[in-house]
Amino acid sequence: MQKLTYALEPGGPKRLEVSWSAMWKDFTVKVDDRVVGRASGPKELREGKKFRLKDGSSLSVRLVNKLSGAELAILRDGQPLPGTSADPATRLKNAYGIVFFISALNTVLGMASVLFPAPFWQTVGIGVPSIVFGLVFLVLGLLVKRKSQVALWIAVAVFALDGILGFVFMTMEGVTPSPGGLLARILLVTPMIQGVPAIRQLRQRDVV
Repeated sequence: MQKLTYALEPGGPKRLEVSWSAMWKDFTVKVDDRVVGRASGPKELREGKKFRLKDGSSLSVRLVNKLSGAELAILRDGQPLPGTSADPATRLKNAYGIVFFISALNTVLGMASVLFPAPFWQTVGIGVPSIVFGLVFLVLGLLVKRKSQVALWIAVAVFALDGILGFVFMTMEGVTPSPGGLLARILLVTPMIQGVPAIRQLRQRDVV
């Protein structure tokens, strides 16, 4: 049995609980330990379910299939709940988390190539430039965390360009690029792109 808890409003207590068994079966929604709705399985969840809460607000739950896997879209009166996948704050956190991950990965691998020299590093394109790349992404990550759309777009563009150039160079050298590498880049860049509108929404929320 899997279980997740969420607050119904920003900064509020986690009063909502959703739970389900394997393959999204026996899906149950509770508020303050009181069952407010159920879904029998994934088919119902993909179609979407709506439940009326005690305070008169409407809670909608839908299972959304994405490249990275299935996600629950949970909205109250049309607004995503805090901490859910559709919440702008969650998407921003995912975006700068990816930028920091790229920074750490390149920095660590670059340092390893300097400390432990081997022909392998040159073959896979790892070296001192990787350290510089990692430091640049560290700065970009800090800016994205502070809700900079420009920094996030730069991170997306640089990461995409790096992947394209790597693909071209490998092809020119007669090496077949790995489909797994391409998929990994898509999985990394998608949350970064989703962070752009999230920043805009959070800025609008701050103004209000």
